[in-house]
Amino acid sequence: MHLQYSGNQNFTNRAVNKANRILVSSFYQKEIEKRIDFVDLAILMDELKSNEPIPIQVISSWNPFKSIKESSLVQSTKIAINRSHIKNSRHQLVVKLLKDYTCIQLGLLNSNQEEDRNRVGLIIEKLVKSYL
Repeated sequence: MHLQYSGNQNFTNRAVNKANRILVSSFYQKEIEKRIDFVDLAILMDELKSNEPIPIQVISSWNPFKSIKESSLVQSTKIAINRSHIKNSRHQLVVKLLKDYTCIQLGLLNSNQEEDRNRVGLIIEKLVKSYL
């Protein structure tokens, strides 16, 4: 399991399960290799193909008073989701999980790498449409 969620929100749990199924899909892995050519993919691909991947913790909360910028901070060990900004869209949540997971594995966590994070996000959003 690449993403790990231990909360009790069914919506988030189903999205995490869907994201995990996409991550292990050979089609998804091949498409990522083809489309992301602007960064080194070695670590990401090793992790995706690993039999025992290091899980990234998913933490879900509901806080409509936090700004969107604050709710989308990415850390190297967890993905924080503010469900009040997702608006019950499974597509949006799966895209966010996959984008954040990919950016963590690619090491795109610094603010000066925002352009690359945005490019990764656009690629992943297009790929997820074929799964949902």
